[in-house]
Amino acid sequence: PNNSNDGDAVVLYDELADRWIFTQFSLPHYPSGPYYEMIAVSQTPDPTGSWYRWEYSYDKMPDYPKFGIWPDGYYMSCNRFSNGSSFAGIGADAYDRTAMLAGDANAARISFTLSSGNEAFTAIPADCDGAFPPVGTLEYFTYIKYNSSQHLGILEFHADWATPTNSTFGNLLSLQVDPFNSSLSAGLPQKNTSVKVPAITDRLMYRVQFRTFNGYNAMVLNHVVNAGSGVAGIRWYELRRTDTDPWSIYQQSTYAPGDGNSRWMGSIAMDSAGNIALGFSITGSTMYPSIHYTGRMNCDTLGVMTIAEKSIINGTGAQTATGDYSRWGDYSAMSCDPSSQRMFWYTQEYYASTSQMNWKTRI
Repeated sequence: PNNSNDGDAVVLYDELADRWIFTQFSLPHYPSGPYYEMIAVSQTPDPTGSWYRWEYSYDKMPDYPKFGIWPDGYYMSCNRFSNGSSFAGIGADAYDRTAMLAGDANAARISFTLSSGNEAFTAIPADCDGAFPPVGTLEYFTYIKYNSSQHLGILEFHADWATPTNSTFGNLLSLQVDPFNSSLSAGLPQKNTSVKVPAITDRLMYRVQFRTFNGYNAMVLNHVVNAGSGVAGIRWYELRRTDTDPWSIYQQSTYAPGDGNSRWMGSIAMDSAGNIALGFSITGSTMYPSIHYTGRMNCDTLGVMTIAEKSIINGTGAQTATGDYSRWGDYSAMSCDPSSQRMFWYTQEYYASTSQMNWKTRI
């Protein structure tokens, strides 16, 4: 009854259950609350069939919601805002996956809020592809600290569905990263316009993908950095942990080939053989924003994207919106095909002709 088509939709495929999860926030009283997160789970493997549906109420706006699939829950991160604009902390929520798959109208939610001064801005929950980790493995939320003392932070969410008050959410560890410059406030140039598009350097990009391998677990993630002279590049990481050792950075690098063009708004994923694909937007003063990709094989030299960069589609227009409407995308998604584990699917925006907001989506 409170459904309002207000954006920030995320659709994920729960491959172990062979179901679909579709989420979107709803702000029918904006800027006042209550606010809602709308969640639907398909009743069968057919996404064109019937769905179970829920609405969860919030007194703080759950902005920028990002989801991850985990054995015991569908986990969400968000940035909470009071009255639609006053930052009120980092939100972390767990929704009872088992109950949702069964269509339980009372499927529970467990919520935490870290203070507005906490460094974990826009932490993103791990989204598991392939086999789940062992039962009891806690969900990981990862974020980038991009000012002083640059590091990746990892938090753990323990959802106790039997006794929700025993649930916990907090810092697990901090991983020091290679130094980077996050200053790109002037924006990124586009062909045939003086309007620049924002790079969004203050957060990790979607997704933080998790996979289990023989003897270790892995996560891949990325964010945008200044690769020099105001040109955007993509800093990417592969993290690993074993049953006996904590998370560590297995490899890291900044992808910025040095041709004067900016690469940003990336999404990264790893297939079941450990090969990595990285998709992104690319723009420059002599090119319209376009969609490219690169990648690497598992056996390649660490820290190098060895697959020659290729184009998915060349944009033929620029985005000319300014102010609150100038943001580019906010996020894209690189996904692995669960029926063909060596195949990647990528979704990203582009413009077929120059306009303020008439973007297209390429899959």
